[in-house]
Amino acid sequence: MSSWGVRLGTRASWLVQVVCWTAILSGLFWIGLGWGLDPQDFFHPLRGWRHRLLVLHGVSAYMLLWVIGSLFTLHQMGNWRARRNRASGLALTGALLLLALSGLTLYYPPHEDWRDAFSLFHQVLGASTALLVLVHIRAGKISHRMRRLPRRHPARMFIIGSS
Repeated sequence: MSSWGVRLGTRASWLVQVVCWTAILSGLFWIGLGWGLDPQDFFHPLRGWRHRLLVLHGVSAYMLLWVIGSLFTLHQMGNWRARRNRASGLALTGALLLLALSGLTLYYPPHEDWRDAFSLFHQVLGASTALLVLVHIRAGKISHRMRRLPRRHPARMFIIGSS
């Protein structure tokens, strides 16, 4: 493995983003459909759509875990060694790990009284992860553009740690 880091190719980037945005958007739509529903009304027509969204969210979350796991050795570890996008990558990795753990606690809560707290935590963190994904993608594009500039280019001088 190279210590220079690996930038995702077009197909890999597309796959990661499709799976990631499917998980994020299905979760956000599930939250949005639930705002106006009475928790005791089990015959409301939106209940069926909410269930379908929750299934899509669960399937895409499992796929996201697989995709992120496949990125670990080359993309994550390589870019960590190359000291690229460490802050946004670490924040995104931590958020995804917490989302996976909090998602498990929604299926298997340590105590039934804690389910609402875990659900709220999972929802807030999931919505925040949408911003983290955008920040990480943007940081990668900026970093890639800066690496292509000559070492003494004026635009590159604003990057902390460059010489």
